[in-house]
Amino acid sequence: MRKVHNQAGIEKIERERALVGTYIDRVYNPEKIGWVLEAREGFDEHARDAWHLLIPVKEGYGVDSWIQPEEYSVALAASIIDELEIAFPDLPCVVFRAGGNEFYFLKLGGKSKDQFFEEIGRIADIARKCQQESKAEGMAFRDYVNMQVANHLRRRKLLSATRSALPALSALLGGIVDFKDLV
Repeated sequence: MRKVHNQAGIEKIERERALVGTYIDRVYNPEKIGWVLEAREGFDEHARDAWHLLIPVKEGYGVDSWIQPEEYSVALAASIIDELEIAFPDLPCVVFRAGGNEFYFLKLGGKSKDQFFEEIGRIADIARKCQQESKAEGMAFRDYVNMQVANHLRRRKLLSATRSALPALSALLGGIVDFKDLV
């Protein structure tokens, strides 16, 4: 299992030509984390190296690795959820860095299993397309792929963020993002 143990490790991954997102949930019911783990083979083949999905584990984050449900770190996920003030009904979600310490996220709370997989699959398509279309490297690529994903989520009315992230999202999307644009 490839693991990241600190912020420096996450920043190193974010310089790769890939979308980087972190799956988080409070796991009152392990069903949805089970969906993620069940999807691993299909996700790996679909997303390939275009999307690194980080999963909180006991010693940091598993990167492009799949864990047993008992290895999932509810405590680490809870610290992210609390920091970003993500409401319980919005969980689980996938968190993406808009810039600096500002994040946007795809809320998956209330989604059926099919809807859950559809949204993950759509984003994997976008990440792969971005890898093919853009020759940018490092931060320039991350900004490009995040712009595409955030615009997609905005169009699908699935984009969410904290109020403090609105300026970073506006810069990423090239226009003003108002709080009413978010779900």
